[in-house]
Amino acid sequence: MSFIPRVTCRRCGRQFSGIRGRCPYCGTRRVKQSDRVPGPTPGEDASTPSGQRAAVNARWQMIFGGILLVAVILAVVVLVSLSLNGTGTTKTTPTLPVTSPTDNYVVTPPPTPTVVPTPTPTIDSVTLYWGDSVLADDITLSDPLTLTAYIWPQTVSISAEDILWSTSDPNVVSIEVNSEDPKFCTITAEGAGSCEVTLTVFGVSDKVVVRVAG
Repeated sequence: MSFIPRVTCRRCGRQFSGIRGRCPYCGTRRVKQSDRVPGPTPGEDASTPSGQRAAVNARWQMIFGGILLVAVILAVVVLVSLSLNGTGTTKTTPTLPVTSPTDNYVVTPPPTPTVVPTPTPTIDSVTLYWGDSVLADDITLSDPLTLTAYIWPQTVSISAEDILWSTSDPNVVSIEVNSEDPKFCTITAEGAGSCEVTLTVFGVSDKVVVRVAG
């Protein structure tokens, strides 16, 4: 390992001993690093465009710095004056008018629900039957008799309370509607005389005259 430093020729690029003053290969004189004096940059030379721009920028920086300093001073003066004026002034809290909660409250009644009527089924006819036969318009009753209501069309949905049986004179003939199927009704003789037994479904009816011997 050599203690003598080696330098690189700035012309041919070869290395040689640091004790030599010239390159042994091309004869170029060696320049010491300490002998080199760096030249001024373009921004430092006022004769160049870069130097002129740098001077203008420095001038504007000084102007902006002065404006900023003046603004800060004015802000401090304003804050100090406001704080001094505020110490001797008593702030008055405005009094709001007292209003009752019900002054501006309007009671709106709830909307009335619209009742949509249930459509009434259309009944073509109602006929009284005894067994499988149509009941005559006039009969004589001695023993209890079960009547059957046939309603057309049979596809219409009818509730029990829509089938109404009635007797014009319960002292002559009483009626007993079947609780499981209101289409069946048993009539019973109660006393001598005659009366009408009527079946009504949605305004359509059929009736029979019932006579009871004395």
